[in-house]
Amino acid sequence: MSNNQNTKKAIKSAITSIALILLFIILKSLANSEVIGINFFSIASGILILLVFFMTIVGFVFALKTKNEPKSKQKTIAFLLNSILMALLVVSVINIVIELINYSKLQ
Repeated sequence: MSNNQNTKKAIKSAITSIALILLFIILKSLANSEVIGINFFSIASGILILLVFFMTIVGFVFALKTKNEPKSKQKTIAFLLNSILMALLVVSVINIVIELINYSKLQ
């Protein structure tokens, strides 16, 4: 096994997460313009978001595992991309929790 396997896996995970996010955005715009049905969008977007969550966490774990690998541009890019995606994930989860708390107060 070569020395930078975790870096390669971290980059692949980050790229996959970004591609899934772009696919979600495309589906959202298609649903808004009524090209696809809301039922299809609901199911597809739920699956996509779950995959984004999973790939972001996996990528971040691999990025953290790169600490013993030699410094490289790929390692830096992998760590930055996965850190940004993880920060977005955390902010999204916090936002959802806050919205649920506010919604429960209205009931």
